[in-house]
Parts: sequence; structure tokens; C-alpha cells
Amino acid sequence: MSSVTARKNDSTDFPLRFAAIAGMLAAAILFVNAGKRAGLIPLSPLTQLIAPLAQAFAIVLIVGIAQAALRRTGRFSAIAIGVNLVGLAAATGTEWVINLVFAQLDAAHVTTLRSGPLGTAFLVASVVFLAGSLLFCIALFRNGTAPKIPTVAYALASIPIGIRNLVPEIILDLALAILAASVLWLALWLVTLPKSANAQKDHAKYRPLTKQA
Repeated sequence: MSSVTARKNDSTDFPLRFAAIAGMLAAAILFVNAGKRAGLIPLSPLTQLIAPLAQAFAIVLIVGIAQAALRRTGRFSAIAIGVNLVGLAAATGTEWVINLVFAQLDAAHVTTLRSGPLGTAFLVASVVFLAGSLLFCIALFRNGTAPKIPTVAYALASIPIGIRNLVPEIILDLALAILAASVLWLALWLVTLPKSANAQKDHAKYRPLTKQA
């Protein structure tokens, strides 16, 4: 392999530190969301505005985790990644509506909107989010590269969040806090990977060049 080819291959790698930073931001916003729901943080235009960004930043984190732990795995992992990304994107849209639209409407208008196609869209988004989260965590657990404790905690926390209308508020608040801690743990785990990963790539890259010499 030539050095030019090696550089081209390296250029396809997703920057893990960028994903880790996005994960830390997602975790911070999730903690704010949990505190807001629990009444520990006052409701404000700022907290409403940043709330949906947790899922948006989580998309970047998931791409980084997939790069680090699931890049060379099979079809199940590919499906899990895809469903999880779609679920997070759908959840982002749902949170935008809840925090920036419903917050400006009275209860009667919200009920009317939820009884129509928007309610169906919310249900589909919740199902896809839950399925994607569980499938992704199963793929990570099977692969064994990512730390197992935050992986399992992420999966468990996703269940009450995915069925938020069926669980008590305190359970949902606790699930959000656990999810935030899990996301933070996975983001910090990514921070430890780039140097060792690059070292392995460099080793694999220069060994063939040495043989050719």
C-alpha cells in the first residue's frame, strides 16, 4: 500500500474527538432536560430552545461510536445503526414541536393536534427511537468493544423514554438522567480511542512499506 492510498483511507475515518464533544454536549443538555422536568431548573426560552439539540448531538455521537466499535461488523449492526439514526432524527423533530410549538399553545390546541396526523407521527417516532436504541445497544453489546455498563444503561433508559406517555413522571425524569450519564460515559470512552487507533493504523500502514523496501 502506498502512502497516498493510506492517506486516502485515513481520510474516510470519522473524527472520534468531534463525536465525543458532540456526545458531551448531548449529555449536558439531557441533564438540563431532566432537571427541567423535575423542577430543579426553571423553564425558560433558552432551556426550551436547546432541549431538542440533545438528540441532534447524539446523532453525531452514534456515528462516532459506530466508527469505533461497529465498523467491521455485519448486517445486523448496519441495520441497528440505520434505525437508531432515523429514530434520533425523528425524536429531534418531535422535541422541536413539543418545546417550541406546544409550549406556545393552550391545552385544547395541543390535544387537537395530537389527535390528528401529528399524534401518529409522534407514535411512529417513539417506536422507531426505541427500536433503534435497543438494536444499537444490542449490537454494541455483541461486539464487546464499547463499555458494557453504559451500553446496558442506555438501553434500559430508552424504554421509558420511548413509552413516555405510559410511565410516571418520576420514572421518565430518572430515565433521562440515566441516559445522560450513559451518553457522557460513552463520549468519554471515545476520547481515549483516537491515539491508540491512529497508532494501530500507522503500524499497519508502515509494515507493508518496510517489506517493500
